[in-house]
Parts: sequence; C-alpha cells; structure tokens
Amino acid sequence: MSSDNEPTWRICRKAVWMLIQNVNNLADAEALLNRQENDLHIASGKCFILLLTAIQTPEKSRLECALAEFKRLEARCGAMLDDGGWLGAFRRKLQFSSSAAAGVDYYDGQIALADVTLCIVGLMVVKVINGYNVGHMATAKTIYTLRRAWKMYQQCYASVLDIYRTVYDLDPDDNTPRWPPVLKRRQSTSATSLASTSNVESRMHRSATTSFVTLRQDCVSNGMTKDVVRLMAAVSVGYGAFNLILSLMSPMVIPLIGMLGFRGNRQTGLEALAFAKNGPDVHAPLAWLILSWYHMMGNTDYLFDGPQSRENETYIKESEQLVCNPPEEFQNSTSLQYFTGRSLYLKGDLERSIRAYEIGSTVVVDNSFVSMKTMCLHELGFMYAIRLDWMAAYKKFASVAEVWMRQYHYFMATVCAGAAGDSTTAELMRQRADEAVSGCRLNACPGTMCSFMESKERKVAEALRWTAAASSGDDADCNRRDGQRHCRLIAYEVLYVKYGVAKWPVDSLHAVLSDCQEAEDDDNTMWYTKQLLTIVCRRVLGFVDDHCHSLIEIVENMDRNQRRDHLYVYGVYELTAEQIRHIETIDEGKRTVQKLKDIKRGYHFQYFYDMRCVSLQAYVQKLNAR
Repeated sequence: MSSDNEPTWRICRKAVWMLIQNVNNLADAEALLNRQENDLHIASGKCFILLLTAIQTPEKSRLECALAEFKRLEARCGAMLDDGGWLGAFRRKLQFSSSAAAGVDYYDGQIALADVTLCIVGLMVVKVINGYNVGHMATAKTIYTLRRAWKMYQQCYASVLDIYRTVYDLDPDDNTPRWPPVLKRRQSTSATSLASTSNVESRMHRSATTSFVTLRQDCVSNGMTKDVVRLMAAVSVGYGAFNLILSLMSPMVIPLIGMLGFRGNRQTGLEALAFAKNGPDVHAPLAWLILSWYHMMGNTDYLFDGPQSRENETYIKESEQLVCNPPEEFQNSTSLQYFTGRSLYLKGDLERSIRAYEIGSTVVVDNSFVSMKTMCLHELGFMYAIRLDWMAAYKKFASVAEVWMRQYHYFMATVCAGAAGDSTTAELMRQRADEAVSGCRLNACPGTMCSFMESKERKVAEALRWTAAASSGDDADCNRRDGQRHCRLIAYEVLYVKYGVAKWPVDSLHAVLSDCQEAEDDDNTMWYTKQLLTIVCRRVLGFVDDHCHSLIEIVENMDRNQRRDHLYVYGVYELTAEQIRHIETIDEGKRTVQKLKDIKRGYHFQYFYDMRCVSLQAYVQKLNAR
C-alpha cells in the first residue's frame, strides 16, 4: 500500500498497473485511488481503470458509466485550463507560470485532458468491436475527437519541450529529448564579467539574454526539475505513440489521413517513446510496451529481412536493451518472457526463444489483462513447427485452441499432426476445426484465416486419407509420404506468410527445399507454393541464382493464367524486394512497386502482406529522396 506522503501520480501508476497485471485486483486498485478523490492524477487513474474494465466486460451500463466519468474529467480539465488567454500563455512560457506549483498543475491538466479525450475514442472502439450500433454521426464525431486528442498532444508537447529546453541541455535542432536528462550549467557572474568588452551593443544583448534565461531557470529549477522531466515523459507517450502509429499506416491511406490532419514521423515517435519509458508515472510502462511491440512485432523490415534491416542493424541492440531493462511492473513477468522469446527468435536463436516461451507458458494461473500465457503457447506452436518438431507443435496449437481463436489453432494442429504422420489425431483436430469454421463461414471474407482454411479443406482431407490408407497397410509408403508432405507444405506456407524465412535454422530451410523438390505432379496451387518457397529459401541460404529471373517467370506465369490469389501478390512483393537488392535492377524495382499499390483486392493473409508492403514502399520513398 502507499504512504500518505507518496505523490498521487505514483499512486496512480501503482493502481492502474496493478489491475493490468491481474484483473482480480480491481478492488485493491480502486481502494488505492479512493484515498484522494479530488486529485487530478487520481481522477485520471480512475478513467484508465474504467476504460480497462469496459474492455473486459463491455456491458451497456458500464460503458455509459465510463463515458459519464470521462466527460466529467474532460469538463474539469477544460475549466482548469481556461485561465488568462494569451497573456496567461505568455506568462507560463516566460517563467513556468506565476508559481512553480501552478505551472505543474496547468501542464498536468493539459496531459490529463489529452489522455481522457483518447479514452473517449477508446470507448467508441470498444462499442464498435462488440457490435453496438454507433451510427455514422457518432463515427464522424469519434474521428474528430481523435484528431482533437492528437492536436492536444502536439500543443502540450511543444509547450513542455520549451520549458525542458530552459532547464536541460538539448540541441537547438533536436525536437525530442534524450535520456538521461542533463541539467544546463548556469553562466556564472565571473564568466560574464570576463566577456569581451569590444562592443557595447553586443555586451548589452548578451546581458539581456543571460538575464532572461537565468530568470526562467530560477523559476523552474528551484525544486522543479524532476517535475519537468515527469511532464516531458508523460506527454511524450501520447505524442510518440501517435507519430509511430501514423507512420506505420499504408501509403495508400496516408493522403486520406493527411487531409484529416494526421501526420506522423516514425523516428520522432520512437525517440519520444524511448525517453518516455524512463519516466516515473503511469505512462512509462505503456511506452515500454509500445516500443517492445514495435521492435519485436511491428517492425516488419526486421522480421522479414527487408532492405532497411540490411542497412541498419541497430534494431537488434534496441530490442535487447528493451528486454534487459524492463520497468518494474514487467520484471519476472509473462509479458517479459514473451518479448524475450520474440527478441531471441528475431536474432536467429530459435532454441533459446523456445525456452523463453516455455517459461512464459508454464504459469499456473494467468489473470493478466491480456493473457500472455496464451500468447506464449501460440508462439510456441509456430516455433516448434519452424524447428520441424511437428508433434510438439500440434500439442501447443491444440492447447491454445481451447481458449483462443479455435478455428485457427485447430487447423494448425490438424496440419502439424498430419505432417507428423498421425492421421487419427489429425482427423480429430480437423473435425474440431470444421466445427469452429462452420460458425464463422458466413463471415469468411478474403484476407482472413477462415477463408484460407476453407480453400485448403479439400487438400488437407485428401492428405489425411492418403496417410490413413498407408497406415492401415493399403499400399503404399509413397501415399503416406505424400500425405505428410502435403501437410508440411501447407504449414510452410503459413509460416512463410507469418514469419518469413530469414530467421529459420539452416536444417529447416534444407528440409523445405527437399519437400519442394518431390512429386512434380502436384496441382497448380501447390506448384506455385513450392516455387515461391524454393526461391526464398535458396536466397536465404546464399545460393547464387538469378532469383529475379525466377520470380519474373512465376509472376508472368500467374499473369497468363489470370491467377490473382495471395501467392501472386507475395510473388510480386518478393520480386520487388529482390530487384531493389541490386543496383542494376533498382530502378526496375521502383517501377514494380507500383504494382503493389495497384493490388487492392482482398487476399488470404492480407494483413501480413500489407505489413511487408508498407515497409518496402517506405524504403523506396527513402531511396527516391536521396
């Protein structure tokens, strides 16, 4: 529990993250916040908790209660900030308001207002996700509210940064502070007296400037330096998150969101969040989470061995630093094990990655806001599949299917059991996958896992029949091998789409090549799958082939046959990436990027394709700017 002298912003951090770590801690979190109900930080903490509980249990009454509380805090902050007009703004800019405490309260109010405005947007998203009819007017109002929150973060960030520059060293060209903050050295009286006296006018100018800076330093530095850092870190989370997320949008939607007033700079966002993760209040752990997500899940260039990752390997050190220096809320947590597993996989250390995920998945009871135990089991299924340990992969997928994304994980369990040659277990998993898929069949649209599973139903069933026939002694060892191989090829296809092949062990890559070389009588879909997998695996293994020519042949072949499925779009992506790798074909690669922009239909695994395209198109834009 907290002491009576503990700052309320620290109590807020304890309460909010206590609930996120364990949803059963709601009563304790509320008890912490009920001690000082009129405090601004406590009111903000209550709003965060109301949003979290609304996400967990989105009942209409709970959503209405949360919205009413958000509106109350919004009105309170608005009244608090309406003081003095332009004259009050000038006074705060000059000397951090007429008193230090008033200045801190003012900027705390700005940050709280931006945060609660974002909470209102989050509540609308919860309604949409849970099927509430919100209407077009409400949607338009939500977009306007989101834009207003973004403008608030921008304005508050600029104001606090101006104060920060007064107290701490920051290069005039830098718009994001660095950690740790370094206090400015004051100009001493003796140093001033020894200045050059050759020009009276310049001496007077220096004297006036020094007095102005000293005045502001006196107003801020006297016991206020820690508050300046806290405010700078707090506002940097919202400002940095907006910049980062907007920069990850598809180039096709950037003009549209730009018209709505949204523009983001990725590097600015990352630098702001890197500073914010060291802050002392409730925002700091969130900054660490966002950075960990980006570096280990959202940075597609890193994941798929894109052209930018080959030019700059600092991302490896950044991901290591994040998992080695987590905030106190995540030390020895399942979340930390999850991100450690991701980091190790992306470094190419599959065995240690599996061990980290295993530690995270062995938690007996996981009551965290997002079940990271489930996420660890999910990743373990794929890690074991990449290691070609098919039965271990099947067990993990079957386990996680009981609690999350049933059709997806039962399908993967089916394929992995079939790849291992266990037709009985695979058939049982297939039946469960069919039951789960039938529940969403009407909603299966291009781009979803459901649509992919439906397209593979006949092939999987056929492969399992071959395996079962061979197991019962009806001829044919070749049937058994073909059945297992078909299941493995389907698994490879999913693994390639979700993870790429750049980080796979050499033995796994050779196994893929071996499976792709067998049975030339496969149907067209399997043939294209094998051709694409062969090229990407040989490229990672360092074979000196004309990969560009091979990819051009595949894409042209599919063009002639009017194939426009997910294999076609991935073929175009790989061709573009390969052309950009080489100086002699880089201009051709820039032209091929246009094909990526023109492909607008829905495909299986649309999300992973879009992620790759965003990264590749951003790199081409950077090349054009050089």
